[in-house]
Amino acid sequence: MRILVVNKFYWAKGGSERVMLDLARGYESAGHEVIPFAMASPANRETPWAEYFVPEVDYSARSPVARLRAAVRVLHSGVAARRIRRLIHATRPHVAHLHNFHHQLSPSIVDVLREEGVGAVHTLHDYKVICPNYLLYTGGEVCERCKGGRFHPVIRHRCVRASRSASVVAFLEMTWHRHRRTLERGIRRVISPSRFLVRKLVEFGMSAERVSFVPNGLDPEAFRAADRPGDGFLYVGRLSREKGLGTLVAAVASRPDLRLTIAGDGPEEHRVRRDAERLAPGRVDFPGYLERRDLFDRIRGARAVVLPSEWYENAPIAALEACASGVPVVGARIGGIPEIVRDGETGLLFDSGDAEGLAEGLSRLQRDPELAHRMGRRGREVLEGEYSLAGQIRSMLSILEEVASSASR
Repeated sequence: MRILVVNKFYWAKGGSERVMLDLARGYESAGHEVIPFAMASPANRETPWAEYFVPEVDYSARSPVARLRAAVRVLHSGVAARRIRRLIHATRPHVAHLHNFHHQLSPSIVDVLREEGVGAVHTLHDYKVICPNYLLYTGGEVCERCKGGRFHPVIRHRCVRASRSASVVAFLEMTWHRHRRTLERGIRRVISPSRFLVRKLVEFGMSAERVSFVPNGLDPEAFRAADRPGDGFLYVGRLSREKGLGTLVAAVASRPDLRLTIAGDGPEEHRVRRDAERLAPGRVDFPGYLERRDLFDRIRGARAVVLPSEWYENAPIAALEACASGVPVVGARIGGIPEIVRDGETGLLFDSGDAEGLAEGLSRLQRDPELAHRMGRRGREVLEGEYSLAGQIRSMLSILEEVASSASR
């Protein structure tokens, strides 16, 4: 098959891009041709199809004219539509695998795929198809106000970047494409990497027949499992409010024998650093963003990886990376986290937002290194059996072949 792979970024910007790139490499290894479509960037993976990529979009522009152009592009990107049509004519793909395309590429590309007769499959890495701000989280708490397809709460609560204008644009985008049924008409199958997300999609009105559960996977051979219990606890990810870092710092502060590393960057970095210095001086390390080799060394050397999320985390790659490294996870009992973190088996769960419950879980593993090591080994077994990249690739190729076959009839 010739598979058109669509994502706004064609480099390892975050967890969803790593999933996309791993799958693309897997398709190529299985003998299929991958044709990417994304924004142009010097960081992109090399490809002969880069001439069709769209210019990078800067939503931080200050000029009113630039902001207006960016807003229009969210609703419909003429340049993305024209360039993906040219790419389709040049390559004649059998099927398209879409990842993250809203805003920078826009749903305009879905219209082109439908018009050109290219069947599309869409893997969801967040909640954008049912929530204007992607997260089902606003004002510091989980939010499902837009259930039923009426998106006006996004304006009232300024859910997008706490900006009324940005929230109005998101409202118009969601309402317009829901009215036109852009995604319903142009996407044959929706892929969810967690059972939790499947349930949410159905609760919000999506037909269960359109949704397939395909868990994310990693190649266990790419990871060396820890051969002994590590020291200290590790958070890896974006430093943003919904990630529960305030709860994590408070938990560590309440137990003077705990040490923590917070790896990553994001808008809450200054606040988290300030709170750590005030509440747990000298016990929280901030190495910043880590490249993969250093990151995996840090994971392997930790007693446990911590996921203190306070939003509906979907299918966190950090949990799978910990399992692949033979390290347990202490995770919040929310979203898709409990599907990977099996309480007492591959890690420990606590109620989201409960600093005392989190502190108790961390202390338990601190006191019992053999328990941590045993859970880590079990996590590696679960990953090899249920979350392998090879299994994910097989499942996706089966779905893509089915969609390609139905589109050609």
